Amino acid sequence: MISRLRAMLLAGAFAACAQPALAEQIALGDAIAQGVQTSPRVAQARALADAAEARARQAGVSPNPEISLQVENFAGSGMFQGFRSTEATLALSQRIELGGKRSARLGVARAERDFAFLAYKAALADLERHIRFAHAELRAAEDRALLARENVGAAEELARTARILVDAGRDPPLRQLRAESLLAEAEAEQARTFSELLTARRLLASLIGSVDPELTATASEDAAPAALPADAPTLNEQLAAAEREAARARVQLARSDAVPDITASGGVRRFRESGTTALVAGISIPLPIRNRNRNRGNIEAAGAESNAAESALLLARVEAGRAQYDARMLLSAAEVRYEALAGPSLQQAEEALRLARIGYNAGKFSLIELIDAQTALTTAKLNLIEARLDRARALAALIRANAQ
Repeated sequence: MISRLRAMLLAGAFAACAQPALAEQIALGDAIAQGVQTSPRVAQARALADAAEARARQAGVSPNPEISLQVENFAGSGMFQGFRSTEATLALSQRIELGGKRSARLGVARAERDFAFLAYKAALADLERHIRFAHAELRAAEDRALLARENVGAAEELARTARILVDAGRDPPLRQLRAESLLAEAEAEQARTFSELLTARRLLASLIGSVDPELTATASEDAAPAALPADAPTLNEQLAAAEREAARARVQLARSDAVPDITASGGVRRFRESGTTALVAGISIPLPIRNRNRNRGNIEAAGAESNAAESALLLARVEAGRAQYDARMLLSAAEVRYEALAGPSLQQAEEALRLARIGYNAGKFSLIELIDAQTALTTAKLNLIEARLDRARALAALIRANAQ
């Protein structure tokens, strides 16, 4: 059972390594565009921005007037029996907001709208960074899987050669066992890279809403973005600044709420008994009995939140500068490393392996020397894959750090 499962896994790995030549590939730009269209997180941020925009429109609306009808002096006793002495009053009242409540409320709504729009932009920037990571991971997983397949083929050829040399009496049986062990290790590595490939494929597919079981990534080498001007705020700084403005607006709103509103009313009263009418007018003002401190607690809380938002902005500026610097340094180091690994060292490792194979077949080199040459080339290729992956990660981090 175990051997059958192992054979099925290796067969799947071989098929997966061969798929990229047949499967439809997706470029990085297409992946980002597709992710924007299908991402639920982006859709949520867009909906929240739309809701904040609607609240900003509604915040400037004044309170509605109220109409009331009051009937007095009926269904009583004596002269008030029935409806002979009824008095009916029809009045219209309007609450008048004082203390700048309307402008303060509008200021809060507009600040929250600006923050929600920037949060939507941040969701787009975060999604792009995640897709860039996943696209680079998938490409690296494909390269590792292809290298593992090549190593299995080389190990199979080496095992056949060792078997022939052992049968011919040129090498001891121990050499054949070592070659077969190397083949088993190569097959195990192929199975591992197959699992990594499936995981990377699944990650990118989930980010862009793809159901393609053979999703593959095309090569993408974007140039590093130019450094931002010193006075240009990043997206994270703009978010923190928008939150600070919203906090300041809430302080003003809390202060305006401390001013009581008045309600003015006016209407007409009809006296049924005499058939006469008269005008009525009135004004009402809340009495500060239970809220003697005039909303002091809410004002202090809003002030503390404003101070916290100010500190958050300073922190965002520090973190933005550090993120930009770190990403640019990592990108520079990754580019230098990639250029060094892609240069003559890789060609030298390939040439060393070619000569080792020739020498081994001619009986001049031992099996150990051939394995060492193969291992050196595999390590060089893996280092090149990792260097390219590190560059893609650093580039994605720098693009996100520079987002505006």
